[in-house]
Amino acid sequence: MIKLIVFDWNGALIADTQAAYETDTHVWRMIGRRGLDFKTYTDTIRIPVSEYYREHGISKERLKRLSRKISDAFHPFYEARAKGVRTRRNARALLEWIRRRGIEAIILSNHTTEGLESQLRRLKLEKFFSAVLTNSSKRAVMKKRNKKERLIEYLRKSSFKKNEILILGDSSEEAEAGKRAGIRTIAITGGYYSTRRLKAAKPDHLIHNLAEMIPIIKKLSS
Repeated sequence: MIKLIVFDWNGALIADTQAAYETDTHVWRMIGRRGLDFKTYTDTIRIPVSEYYREHGISKERLKRLSRKISDAFHPFYEARAKGVRTRRNARALLEWIRRRGIEAIILSNHTTEGLESQLRRLKLEKFFSAVLTNSSKRAVMKKRNKKERLIEYLRKSSFKKNEILILGDSSEEAEAGKRAGIRTIAITGGYYSTRRLKAAKPDHLIHNLAEMIPIIKKLSS
């Protein structure tokens, strides 16, 4: 029986991949480089973002000098474009279905607390989530991956059994965090990571539309 679903936010529940890509292009131009094409972006974007920039030729020393400038440029540019972003198809219907069945839902995100809570209010989605686990610092994603630690700490304090929990995300980070925590994993295409990368992460399920989660939940709860 599934009793808790852990949702990634960006690219998974909201359709903000284009907004993030446009922001990434803006940052590259700001530091004097040409932006990447969309395919290269989805094939290489990762957390911590420092590894992504280093893969594309920014030295460790230069990145150290640019880190604050990149973070300070990224967030306001992204938030301005995210104001019009909507949920992904069938997101609200899925959340309503989960709620009616008494399944708890939380968000595990690399987004900032301020930014994510603002989006939840704008989209009127607060009622669907019992907890929102975010990054308090705008610069956290530049330095490290911490979803695994935050997820494990949250589950350690909860009463849920491992076979009662699902995690959904659009990157390999959620699949890895879920495997580390010993819970079932679902990856959804059409977000920040290319389908090739999602398959390589070997989630328990790979879906293309949020509505596909419903039969998975039903099967695991039967």
